[in-house]
Amino acid sequence: MDKRITESQILGELGETVVKKIVLENGFIYEPRGRLEAGTDGLIELRDPKTGSPLGKWLGVQVKSTADGRYTRETEDHFEYLLKPQDLRNWRQSNIPIIIVVWRKSDNSAYWKEVTDSVAGEERRLFFSKNDDVFDGVCGDRLGALTVDRRTPGVFLPPLNGGEGAIINMLRIRMPDEIFISTSPFGSGRDAFPELLEQDDIAFDWVIRKRRFISFSDPRSTGVRAIVDEDQVEAVETALLADSDDQDDVNDVIHLLRRTLERQLSQDLAYSRHEGFFYFKAFAPNAARRYQYMSSSKKTAAGVVSVYPGKGGSASKAYVRHHAATFRFERLGDEWFVVIDPTFFFTNDGFSPHRYAGPLLAGKKRLERNAAVRGQVIMWQHLLVESGKQEDSLLSAMSKERPVLAFETLPIIDLPSAVPEASWMRTDPRAEQMVSMDLLERLMSA
Repeated sequence: MDKRITESQILGELGETVVKKIVLENGFIYEPRGRLEAGTDGLIELRDPKTGSPLGKWLGVQVKSTADGRYTRETEDHFEYLLKPQDLRNWRQSNIPIIIVVWRKSDNSAYWKEVTDSVAGEERRLFFSKNDDVFDGVCGDRLGALTVDRRTPGVFLPPLNGGEGAIINMLRIRMPDEIFISTSPFGSGRDAFPELLEQDDIAFDWVIRKRRFISFSDPRSTGVRAIVDEDQVEAVETALLADSDDQDDVNDVIHLLRRTLERQLSQDLAYSRHEGFFYFKAFAPNAARRYQYMSSSKKTAAGVVSVYPGKGGSASKAYVRHHAATFRFERLGDEWFVVIDPTFFFTNDGFSPHRYAGPLLAGKKRLERNAAVRGQVIMWQHLLVESGKQEDSLLSAMSKERPVLAFETLPIIDLPSAVPEASWMRTDPRAEQMVSMDLLERLMSA
């Protein structure tokens, strides 16, 4: 009988050739296994694209080729693939990650998945997204993320894409030259509140601790005079407290900066003492709000208060999401800085805190990527810098609410390598199990 090369063998070779081409386009090395392979068609070795050096990081590849037809449960966005039990058992014994690549000749489409990244509760069933799981010349970062040894702390995989500019989430703070200090008949701010609330024209941008009052504003000019010993009020250099090595002085300055900033930003932001962060105010129940600011290159706007109606328009399941941030004050050397950590705040209608804010925040954080966090930091930086500008106008000069604190951005740092986007997403294939919105809605309506 004559030897024959079947169409299935030709198709398999075509699929592996396509995969090898894509691996090379990513700058990696592809080694076919040859005739003795059993469940793994080839090996991918990562390579540093800048030096050309192999990194000793390996992936196994199994290629599944088909001429045409549809995959299981295929739609315009996704499809499923069922692994053979024997193949899965063999792959689970491997000491390197194994990926499966499915290639279809009719449309030359290729998608990939790590073989243990299965549908929850069905370890043999893989779910492919046609947007996220494309096997192409720019999927190298996600492939590289699989090779990090998760059992060994501190193992580092060099980023595989080019450099980028890093925005520091810190701003330099410029305080007034003078600070007002006085003794107080009250031992703490909590003790002083009842007396202060009986006065007119009051403010809360001050600190009282151990009967010492400090503020950037003269207390004698407002109702705050009621909680100080007026004959003891003295204006001194801010540096006496700001540069002090006494931890009590440092703590008092931190509290004063937060309270002063709360007053300075009161038109736009509210402060949640329970959560310890600032968030954008809603101006009306269930009303969205946008904030315009300058991004790194152009003027843009962000939806800082967003309304999300419940399923089927049910008001009981609706929620409002507010952009929020914690501002941490730090002294480095003889200068003070504010560190910005963006987050979100959830309410029922823009005012009352949401009962299930935790699951909503967790779901939102899972969806965030590098670009989203970067944009939020830029927005908060713009807000703080603008809040501290002294406008030379007659209206500003007549206003009693002139800014007290000024802020300066720090230079952008040019990094030689960018952080792979996959590193922001997950370190384990099954780590990003999204919160079930059906379950969440049942909790919200309970």
